[in-house]
Amino acid sequence: MNFSKLARSAIVLFFFFALLSCESIENKGENTMNGVWESLGYGRIVKIENGEYLLADVTDISCLPIMDGDIEEFGDKLKLQNDTLSLEDGINTYLFVRIKDAPAICKVDTPEYEAAAEKVNDPEYNFEVLWETFKNHYAYFELRKVDPQKMYASYRPKVTAETTEAELFFIFNEMLESFNDGHIGIDAPAEVETAAQELFESKQATVNPDDEEAGKESEPQLRNYMVSAEVAKAYIPEGTYIRNGNLRWGMLNGDVGYLQINQMMGMADYGISDTLSFRDHWMAYFEKLETVENEGEDELKGIETSLDVIMKDLASSKALIIDVRFNGGGKDEVGMAVLERLNGNEKVVFTKKGKMGDGYTPINKVVQTASDNPYDKPVYLLIGPESASATEIMALSAMSMENITRIGSRTEGVFSDVMDRTLPNGWEFGLSNEVYQDLEGNSYEAIGVPPDHEIGYERDTQLFLRKIMNSLHKNTGDDAIEKALEIIEPN
Repeated sequence: MNFSKLARSAIVLFFFFALLSCESIENKGENTMNGVWESLGYGRIVKIENGEYLLADVTDISCLPIMDGDIEEFGDKLKLQNDTLSLEDGINTYLFVRIKDAPAICKVDTPEYEAAAEKVNDPEYNFEVLWETFKNHYAYFELRKVDPQKMYASYRPKVTAETTEAELFFIFNEMLESFNDGHIGIDAPAEVETAAQELFESKQATVNPDDEEAGKESEPQLRNYMVSAEVAKAYIPEGTYIRNGNLRWGMLNGDVGYLQINQMMGMADYGISDTLSFRDHWMAYFEKLETVENEGEDELKGIETSLDVIMKDLASSKALIIDVRFNGGGKDEVGMAVLERLNGNEKVVFTKKGKMGDGYTPINKVVQTASDNPYDKPVYLLIGPESASATEIMALSAMSMENITRIGSRTEGVFSDVMDRTLPNGWEFGLSNEVYQDLEGNSYEAIGVPPDHEIGYERDTQLFLRKIMNSLHKNTGDDAIEKALEIIEPN
């Protein structure tokens, strides 16, 4: 899981809080954006003054700045209507309502601010900030069978003023892993995580000192990128591979298109060599992301440019197989850009809403855009337990498209965008705060989007990948691809 770096210098922090400390701006009529605004859900406030904005994450006990700049950078995506600010970001629309003033904890020289400033590295305070965020914004306590009161009562006493950084990270990690939610995680400096791992290993050695399996050489672990490459090698050996194998395509049996999409990101053309190893390629890509102004626009431009070539190459096919079984996600807009090439009629395909206290934000209806010249022949979308996050958004959208048939097994079941947050001590964490639903109001969180044709994949990653590899090695073929071909051939 990747979290944006939001560290700020002491000068910027002071500047931020000093501005929030100023008296409220006198509103020059209801049409001005000047003032202090609170988000509906998502735990944020923003102050706008003469075209400049300051944005902070807030809880009842914390206020941490995350962004500042000129509102012109949002262009026409930031709108004011009926005293409500709306900000469009990809498929999302965030709403802000005007409030009289910023919370006291955001304002320098107040007792609340000074008290919080003194506790930025206090283990107990950081636990409370993390817990306040989960309590107010996590959407799936009941679904994930987590009793928040019992969890708090279990973990809070483990943290004291004397808790070390390694111990605190160990406690946080243990607590968050118990949710069994792929969109929950926490990051700390490498030295802290290393020390926490050593602490974990020492505890394991104490608990299982005579473990007979300890020290035994385990079977080599398969990775999604390894298996996807083997599938492509078997079925489209003469195909086209770009973006370090992130996109692969070619023809099966001379008249069936096959397109493999292995991440919903990494599509931007940053001039990174395709000859690099998988690890080196992604390291170079993430380094580049630190230097660009708008990675979202770069990703969309990259996938659109690639799709221009791909759809031209596969235009003569009588059917198209799109394989996203090895795709762990990325940006929702990338998958929906692919679906646009298959869709002739713009339509609402799902809804989403964010957790807000005991309720939810207003429902956001998400529209699948359409192409003037869509590929309207049969499409077979291959999905499985490793299809996650943004890939599931694609699968969810595809449920509303009549020419798409899903083959495989249920997707992972993690839909919500990750709500990124930073603790006072600088550690970064994320959680699921959104509920995605199909047009009948069904949520597939923790369940996954189902296939139309079930292959019977195991949920365990290694069992799933080994099933595919074993089939390839035995020359019996990939079950999902062969099923698609079986359906296509009579046509």
